Amino acid sequence: MIDWFKRRRASRGTLPADKRAELEREGIELLEERIRGRVTYRGYEMGGQRPATGDAPTVAALAITPTRLAIHGTNNLHVDAGHGIVRSEAPEPEKLVLRYEASDLYPMRAGSVEIELWTPRAADIHARLQAWIERSAT
Repeated sequence: MIDWFKRRRASRGTLPADKRAELEREGIELLEERIRGRVTYRGYEMGGQRPATGDAPTVAALAITPTRLAIHGTNNLHVDAGHGIVRSEAPEPEKLVLRYEASDLYPMRAGSVEIELWTPRAADIHARLQAWIERSAT
């Protein structure tokens, strides 16, 4: 039991093996793992139900491939988005903020989601995301 707990704790904020393999086949352009963060849900509904809380901590992995942005984190954080769905900004040197409308990813959901991630690479990741979005527009 202790070994299972240690393995589970060690894998927090990383991509699961099957997701990593899938993204590697597409060609990972950027991968950042074990990023501390917070997810805020505003007016969020899923199947007519609201989450128990509108704010949850997370430890996440973020990956960019030529076709999508994938975020996998604790507390059920799963984002798999194409170009133009997620907006990003880096309001502080080590803070990356990602926002999207839930219905843009999941037709049966409503509300907005904001993901704050704290990493020394926030500005670099934001710049790479902006380049990725602009590349898709051409």
